Amino acid sequence: MTDGSVNKFSPLHTAARDALEYGWSVLPVQSTGQFAKRPHYCLTETGHLEQGDGKIRPVWKALQTIHPTLAQVATWFADERGKGLAVVTGAVSDLVILDFDGVEGEALREQLNLPAHVRTGSGGAHVYFEHPGWPVATLNSKAKRELGERWPGLDIRADGGYAIMPPSRNTKGPYSWEGTPGELLPLSALPDDLRAYLGLLTAPLPSVPVERPASSAAGYQSNKQDEQGRVSATLLVGRALDQVFNEGRNNAGMWLACQLRDNGYNESEARYTMEDYAAQTPPHDAHGRLSSYTVADAYATLQSAFTRPAREGWESRKVDSAAPQLENLVPFPEPAPLSPVAETGSGPVVITGESAYSRLQAAVSLPHAENAVARRQLTAEELRVLVQDGRAVFALMPTAAQERALDASGVEWYTLPTLDLSGPPADVLERLQDAMTEAFSHALTGNLNFLQSGLLTLADERLERGGNAYPTGLLEFDEAIGGGFYDGLHVLGGVTGGGKTALALAVAESNARAGRPVLYVTYEQSRYELWGRLISTRVGVGLRQLRTGGTIDQPISAKLRENSAYIDLTNEVAPWLSVVEGNGVEGGSWGIDRIAAQVRRLKSAHGVAPLVILDYLQRMPSGDTKDRRHQIDDVVTGLQVRLGREQNAPILLISSVGRGKYGELVGQPLEERLGVFKESGGVEYTAYTASLLYPLGIQDAYALGLDGPPVPGTGRAALHGLWKYLVLDLVKNREGEAPRQWVVKWYPASGRFELVMPVDADSLAGEKSTVGGRRNSR
Repeated sequence: MTDGSVNKFSPLHTAARDALEYGWSVLPVQSTGQFAKRPHYCLTETGHLEQGDGKIRPVWKALQTIHPTLAQVATWFADERGKGLAVVTGAVSDLVILDFDGVEGEALREQLNLPAHVRTGSGGAHVYFEHPGWPVATLNSKAKRELGERWPGLDIRADGGYAIMPPSRNTKGPYSWEGTPGELLPLSALPDDLRAYLGLLTAPLPSVPVERPASSAAGYQSNKQDEQGRVSATLLVGRALDQVFNEGRNNAGMWLACQLRDNGYNESEARYTMEDYAAQTPPHDAHGRLSSYTVADAYATLQSAFTRPAREGWESRKVDSAAPQLENLVPFPEPAPLSPVAETGSGPVVITGESAYSRLQAAVSLPHAENAVARRQLTAEELRVLVQDGRAVFALMPTAAQERALDASGVEWYTLPTLDLSGPPADVLERLQDAMTEAFSHALTGNLNFLQSGLLTLADERLERGGNAYPTGLLEFDEAIGGGFYDGLHVLGGVTGGGKTALALAVAESNARAGRPVLYVTYEQSRYELWGRLISTRVGVGLRQLRTGGTIDQPISAKLRENSAYIDLTNEVAPWLSVVEGNGVEGGSWGIDRIAAQVRRLKSAHGVAPLVILDYLQRMPSGDTKDRRHQIDDVVTGLQVRLGREQNAPILLISSVGRGKYGELVGQPLEERLGVFKESGGVEYTAYTASLLYPLGIQDAYALGLDGPPVPGTGRAALHGLWKYLVLDLVKNREGEAPRQWVVKWYPASGRFELVMPVDADSLAGEKSTVGGRRNSR
């Protein structure tokens, strides 16, 4: 910070924001354990994920072409424990990093007379260079024998790679800057022979014949086994590498992935082997063009292989000196490097994703493909060009995030259904063209197809999941809103101390007891405090005791371990109720991306989307610089779209509202009652239901014929317990009658809410005029 103000961001968060200002892409990595330096799981919270084998894994492929947003960075580094920061190298950051490791690497750096930009935790050095403007492979000296022999201790991080950067730490120490962050060396600082070897001297020719070395397969004839009796992964990698120049990197990679599957490796184990294979493949494709075979390419191949059943694994056998033919080869050629989309003609563009790319690329490469082109994904600049040229985009099973990006770009685009990609390219092309025609025709029929099939399918899905309604336990209120909180946004407004959090906790507990998942995100109180409120009402332990932990002689923890009500909460409620701290104090800041990721996990685990309770709106992070009211509008819209529509999750959003004439609202017009949401942006317009919870004045209670609430310390209080009269005011109900009002009793000591009677505002106004200034004499 140069203006003298206090930096409100944590160290890694600050460094990530600075990197974005330098024009670099970044990602979070793990800093400890066996997976240190690998992409961190928090990537899944911003949609950087893949699913397979029943698991969700973090991926960083998109960050190799698109910089993360400030909001995504804020989500990753809200909690820095166990995390490090890495800069994505290559064209996306206009950056190449030479990594000098160990004694040999340090000696080589000094011999080359290069400064150290970054000192690594192990004492090595990173030197930052300008990117040349063409694809440059990431190389590892341990995998590239010639590199290790000629320039010992040297690795290069370029396209498809990343490097840990300050202020990250590892078990050996911190990473620190020795040079000026953001300043790069010119490539001319390197000797020509090293630049030539690393692909940094001259741009690759469009097509250069590659000398294909004789196979060394004889070196892998012995059937070495691992400790589980399987053919060793090292042996399989070596055999696959032997075939790269004969069969291409993709085909050899597919053979390796199938053999790992067939020889008993699970997908998680196989991922590490595929990473080793990707690191050792040559930087040129089968046509001699410089084009990296990335880890993401290897992952996509592996995922495709594991969609098929296992077959009998490869066993050692005598082979002649000629290179053996691979089994299970993908019958499609390796795709050639892509030209910019602006240069590909006038045909449609198909967004394929990773797993389908090679097959669809082969199909649209046929002469009769009508100038169609395939892309794994499209950059913002490419979308701009397509809009300008009036070309259409067809997306194969797009994600919700892709749909939003396509909509925002203004491009003409259509959704493709699942495609059968089996058979020769000509067959795949025919099915693709039929699907494109069908997708286009849907645009000409309005909602005909939706009413004929889509709506009916959705109705059946809702029937199977029981309507996905989460009741409050207040029967008349639940009936009025359709059985409970259903898919979409619902808001409950109230003043501080007015009972809204107590009601939200009661709703959460009752649904958890019924076996319905609930995600409660608290932005004001800690998880300990929220559970403490439930414990105090069920176990009878005072909140003060919970806050202090009891005494040395009588610790609360010992009392709770033996308490049957606490054990009941533990066994019957806790498995279904997840309370998380959304304010960054414990567990990191919970914005919409992170909440959506957790909803996906709970939905996968329980088979139904959870009820999401957010307490409260005004404290939710937005990751934006707009004024607070507009930030709230964006948050509310994001919740409705990302959670309500895309995940079918009901959201109960607690909102603080202005006090105004709060105690007199029960007799006021609807417009005035809706007006108390004015501090909450446009939440009352976006929400499906909007309710208020506020105290019932004593005069109104008498007008309704109700006894006054008990006074603390009286015999009546001892007999009946203390309660407060509240009004539950349904001021908006998109799918039912509104407004509706009910008087409820709130018993703070037990956390109970009891619906007493409905309120007729018109008759109440007449009653109030007759009771005048009557006071409670009880």
